[in-house]
Amino acid sequence: MPSIMIVEDDAADIRRAASAMAALGLKTVEPASSVAAAFRLLDDVTERKREAPAVIVLDLSLGYDSGFEILRRWKSDRRLSAIPIVVWTQMGEREQELCRLFGLKHVIPKWADIKELQDAVKVAVAQSPSSPKK
Repeated sequence: MPSIMIVEDDAADIRRAASAMAALGLKTVEPASSVAAAFRLLDDVTERKREAPAVIVLDLSLGYDSGFEILRRWKSDRRLSAIPIVVWTQMGEREQELCRLFGLKHVIPKWADIKELQDAVKVAVAQSPSSPKK
């Protein structure tokens, strides 16, 4: 069963995303509610202490932190950049454009139906190098 890393600081949104992932048959790795927590989980992946998640679901607004810090780290590390990211956030056009500059294919606004997030995650999981291939 592929795992999903959720980087989100709002407890209600963590539950909403985790529930949506469970409905797809995916398990959630411990959620990261800050950039520091996400970096610790990603460090474990790069140090091979933890298996890489099939997909990262990322909010860009993390209280005083920014999800763009995670995107910079992701983009700069060959092992991490192989993990697909689905951005799920309250965002405007400027943030969407920045996501495209990072090469992200899946940018879902939180006000969209949760099915859009599920559809994007399904596509990303299918493309993930850590997903079991049939």
